[in-house]
Amino acid sequence: MKPNAFDSDSILTDFLTDYLDGNLNRAEQQSFEEYLSENEDERVFARKAMKGKKALARFADKINVPSVTA
Repeated sequence: MKPNAFDSDSILTDFLTDYLDGNLNRAEQQSFEEYLSENEDERVFARKAMKGKKALARFADKINVPSVTA
C-alpha cells in the first residue's frame, strides 16, 4: 500500500479513528468526509479501514483475548 497522509499525521489518524468509531460530532464528520472526498488515497485507506473494522467485529465474539490487567 502506498503512503498517504495518515502515515505522517497523527491528528488526521485520530480523526480517522474517531470517524470509524462514530465519535465525531456532525460538523466534524461532515468536514472529515469532505476531506476524504477531495483526497483519493486517504479515501481508499479509510474505506479499507472501515471494511477491516467490520470484519473484525464479526469475529469479536469468537476470539478469546487474554486480559492484560489480570
